[in-house]
Amino acid sequence: MLREEEIDRGFYELVATFPGGEQIKQCIQCGNCTGSCPVSSRMQYTPRKIIEMVRAGMRKEVLGSDSIWYCTSCYSCSVRCPRGVKLTDVMYALRCIAIIGEEKGKSSIFYNTFKEIIRRFGRMHEPALMMHYQLKTAPLELLGLLPLGAKMLFKGKVQLKADRIRGLEEIEKLYRFSNRARLKN
Repeated sequence: MLREEEIDRGFYELVATFPGGEQIKQCIQCGNCTGSCPVSSRMQYTPRKIIEMVRAGMRKEVLGSDSIWYCTSCYSCSVRCPRGVKLTDVMYALRCIAIIGEEKGKSSIFYNTFKEIIRRFGRMHEPALMMHYQLKTAPLELLGLLPLGAKMLFKGKVQLKADRIRGLEEIEKLYRFSNRARLKN
């Protein structure tokens, strides 16, 4: 049961500022989106349920769930919606809100860690990604991954040293530009 203080009354309005977000008010909860979604059976909350939770102001539950990250952007839900709700766009908006808002679900932690690694090196460095992600989510599980990491290292599948790309300052410009655009909104 959700308590009154856990409801974010401005959550729907925030989602509505993103492309496609304003349309979720049109949803009639018919379930076509869930029925056509190829990954809805794996989601914590179905697409139909996500829309209802957004409208109910359940920000923490929506952004902390795995559902928004499972969306494969196949647009089956949007094509089959009788009211023209572009749920794929809504899922993208929810991902953006989760990343920008630094929500603490494991998926958003992964994406934020990914973003940090790209910013630091200009490319992906898988060992750094996994180490930082594990330290943020389940540090003790990192010990269990050491044998696998050692095997991969000795077989030449991963490198310990991360190479930075030339022109890293260009990536930094993109991040600064992105942050300025986000602060304007």
